[in-house]
Amino acid sequence: ENRPSVSYELIRPVVSFGSSRMVTTAFDLDIENNAADKAYHQLLLPQFLEIYRETNFRLTKAFPGIDDMLAEIEQLNLPWGIVTNKPKAFTDPLLKVAGYFNRTNCVVSGDTTAYSKPDPTPLNYACDLLNVTAKNCVYIGDAATDVQAGKAAGMATIIAAFGYIPDDVHVNSWQADHIAHSPNEILTWIKQWSKQAK
Repeated sequence: ENRPSVSYELIRPVVSFGSSRMVTTAFDLDIENNAADKAYHQLLLPQFLEIYRETNFRLTKAFPGIDDMLAEIEQLNLPWGIVTNKPKAFTDPLLKVAGYFNRTNCVVSGDTTAYSKPDPTPLNYACDLLNVTAKNCVYIGDAATDVQAGKAAGMATIIAAFGYIPDDVHVNSWQADHIAHSPNEILTWIKQWSKQAK
């Protein structure tokens, strides 16, 4: 759009809120109160998503330590799944390129069910796919909606504080069962929790 690039620091805190929020932030749009901004947003969003698709997700990388954490979870024979608000058209190819699609025990995207987080329906659907009860699950996320959905489903919840969280947000207020500052902290907590759950 022939505008200056925006900084990583500006966009990083809104990544968890999805593509619409990234576009409104990058272009400084007020889509709630300004009709022209809303119309412009509706033009920009499909373009943004197409550019994202054209990357073939090759730029997507896991946070450091995630692969080691997942490998150990798998060694413990603990099934793990993915529940995201990202649409299936983007989720599945991304997971395939990143090497997680065939490793995970289930994938529930934003359009898999009629509802998305913070509604607990996608998490409950994941439980059905995994053939487990919600009380025997831990939901990990980096947004308040993740904790809300997990609690509503009856799951234990962990905040990945190293995720896409704005600096001015106090994650303690989300009242998760645990706040982890690294994947290793998640793993340690899950190991302790799984012993108690048995």
